Amino acid sequence: MLRAPEDSFLGSHTNKIDAKGRIAAPADFRRALNLDTFNGFYCLPSLRGPLLECGGGDFIDSLKAMIGQLDPFDPDRWALEEHLLGQVRPIHLDGEGRFILPEQFRSHARLTERALFMGLGETFHIRPIDSAAEVSAKADQAKVALMRLRNPVNSMRGGS
Repeated sequence: MLRAPEDSFLGSHTNKIDAKGRIAAPADFRRALNLDTFNGFYCLPSLRGPLLECGGGDFIDSLKAMIGQLDPFDPDRWALEEHLLGQVRPIHLDGEGRFILPEQFRSHARLTERALFMGLGETFHIRPIDSAAEVSAKADQAKVALMRLRNPVNSMRGGS
C-alpha cells in the first residue's frame, strides 16, 4: 500500500552530526513516521552501497512480505532474512527529534560531519553528501529512465 503524499518521505535534507554523534531527523520525515506506535524509525545498511535504508513500520512489513515470497528453505530467503531482518535496527528519537546511529551504520554509510536524508516516497536513505559528479550522473540516469517510461498524461489524452 502506498503512502499518501502528506505521509511520504519527500525531498532531501542535509543535517549536521554533532560532537556526540547525534543527528536531527528532518521535521518532514518525523511527520511522515507514525510516531504514536514507535518514536523512531527502522534502519539497515544497504546492499546498494555506502548508505542506510530507512523507514517506518511499513518498511519492515514490505521487507517481510518480499522475503515471504520465497520458500522457507530457499538459501536466498535465508540470506535475505539474515541481512535485511537480522541487521535492521530500531532507531529511537529523543524529545528534540535527534538520534544516534550505531557506529557500524555510520561506518558503512561513511558518515562523518554531515548526513544527507534523501526521501524516496515510501522509505528514505541516509548517506554521505554526494560529489557534484555523482549528482550529475544520477540526474543523467534518471533522465534516461524517464524517457523509457510512458507519460500517463499523454496516455489519458489518447497520445503516446
